[in-house]
Amino acid sequence: MHDSLEHFTIADVSAITGIKKDTLRKWEERYDFLKPMRLSNSYRRYSNHQVAFLYTLSKKMSGGLSLKKAIDATNKVICMENDSKHSSHSFFFKLLAYGAQCNEEKFSYTLHQAHQQCGLVTYLQEIVQPFLKEVGNRWATKQWAEYQEKFSSTLLQHHLIELSHQIPVPSNAKLVMGACLPNEQHELPLHILLLQIQLKGARIFLIGQSPAPGTIEDFVEEFKPRVVLLSATTRLPLEDIAYLKQLDEFANKHPATHFFIGGEGAASSSISPKTIQIAQSLETIWPHIL
Repeated sequence: MHDSLEHFTIADVSAITGIKKDTLRKWEERYDFLKPMRLSNSYRRYSNHQVAFLYTLSKKMSGGLSLKKAIDATNKVICMENDSKHSSHSFFFKLLAYGAQCNEEKFSYTLHQAHQQCGLVTYLQEIVQPFLKEVGNRWATKQWAEYQEKFSSTLLQHHLIELSHQIPVPSNAKLVMGACLPNEQHELPLHILLLQIQLKGARIFLIGQSPAPGTIEDFVEEFKPRVVLLSATTRLPLEDIAYLKQLDEFANKHPATHFFIGGEGAASSSISPKTIQIAQSLETIWPHIL
């Protein structure tokens, strides 16, 4: 990829949008909506705006729209976008390209560059979270293989841990513990959530994926956190009703610690614990941390 944030190769664009290179070339010949810049060697270079257009166009077509209707719908979306998001979009697109290509050096460099230029809050909300959602979609639809998903997730997790170590927090600050439930394999959402909490001045600690039953309780007994955030990105961790009941009874015996459960799995589940609260957003948690 060209060093400039504003230029992408045809291979990059294909990796980002899922549109085949031959299709991109044919569209360029037949339609006026796409004219990439040409270098002296005739290689194509697509601007960030063109990539954003093609990315949105691909989404519209995958939803069942014809090319003509998708172009019209995409034009409306692009016109409504805020120019301030163009830099975030560029980093997002670069991560998709490098993740698909499993280019470790460029992927890691883009993570650092995005954080430095956008700031941590914007980086997490406008780049990392949308990127993870898109990676999940691509893995679920078989557009990406598991190795591409694992590559991107692993490097991103390492970067988030590195950022956490760089944030100074007073030793007497309130402790917030993040915990994957047993059978929960996805800990990246907790990394993102805990980083945002750490920025507010709290100490954080994360229990890794799929801890054995009883591990969360042992950590609470030992460290006595102010808040415990339990993660369920799917319904699978919530199928063990007996353990959830046991954990809820444990939470009831520890009133000094506030327990919350969140994630897409929890949001779509019918569970109704007596003590553990269902948290849909950080706003639910802030009063117990700040």
